[in-house]
Amino acid sequence: NHTYNICDHNEKEEGPYRNVDETIELAINLNVDPRKPNQSLRGSFPLPHGTGKTPKVIAFVSSDKAAAEALAAGAVKAGGQDLVDEIANGTLPLTSFDRTVASKGVLGKLGKIARVLGPRGLMPNPKLGTVADNDDGITGVIADQLAGAVPYRTDKDGIIHAGIGKASFDEEQLLENVRAFMNGLQDVKPETFGKGKKKGGGGGGKKAGAGTKFYLSAHLTSTQGRG
Repeated sequence: NHTYNICDHNEKEEGPYRNVDETIELAINLNVDPRKPNQSLRGSFPLPHGTGKTPKVIAFVSSDKAAAEALAAGAVKAGGQDLVDEIANGTLPLTSFDRTVASKGVLGKLGKIARVLGPRGLMPNPKLGTVADNDDGITGVIADQLAGAVPYRTDKDGIIHAGIGKASFDEEQLLENVRAFMNGLQDVKPETFGKGKKKGGGGGGKKAGAGTKFYLSAHLTSTQGRG
């Protein structure tokens, strides 16, 4: 991966090897220990300029009417038990979608495919903004996903990776997306945080205060580069 300075993205490289519109990823090392209570951060934030990629969304709903509305709102597939069965038996390939949304009323039916969707991060989740209170709210959830909501999750080392745009975005668009993402993280910053010690116990859980860093480092990287 090629690393960019967040404020110097205008140093874009040009050349014949850049034949795709690369994803620009923001990697943030947070001073959190995901093993500690409330320090494992997960959710999604809307970006003012979107991610540059239109996700393929499927919707789990409880009625034919809601399914039709979901399709009209931009879902590539919508249904209830029939959709669950298609995923379970392999009729609907997992490669045909990369986001799922659902109304609360059908969440109980998804247990059959939880082991398939869960490891891929595809289960509808209220923290990710992918669960509507009822069928009437499903179109709004789909709209949010299509508008460029970017999911995030701390890995075991407290690092968050998020695609915040494309190489074709201008500098201002990228900076505004980064600013929105960072502001979102600030809003969900835990009251206590701190990476635990590797040995000897203790560590994590410092009360936030003067001199306690929440952000340890941040970088922009492209999905392809010279190395």
